[in-house]
Amino acid sequence: MKAGPLLALVAFAAALPGGAGAHMARSGWSYDSWCCGGQDCQPIASVNVSVTDAGYLVSIPEGGHGAAPGVHQKLFGYDEVQRSGDGEYHACILPNSNEFRCLYVPEFTY
Repeated sequence: MKAGPLLALVAFAAALPGGAGAHMARSGWSYDSWCCGGQDCQPIASVNVSVTDAGYLVSIPEGGHGAAPGVHQKLFGYDEVQRSGDGEYHACILPNSNEFRCLYVPEFTY
């Protein structure tokens, strides 16, 4: 195969959507594919997260997460959280449900 068609094929493949459904945070790092299947991971305000002796208590008010309408609350143990790639909190909630998948936390907050 000549280089021209091969380069065109590689460029085409690179332009295709990614595999398992993980997506990028607005700041450019990728959420884990097992946490995020589309747009269910989003940044959340730090005022919605309390650090407790038991872990991170997340309380997201109505409208605080675009993928999942309603009020959401969950306590994540320190061993259940992922490291954020941008120093912000990010919550992954299954669309149209109250089921959290993951919580990403800034470095040095646990």
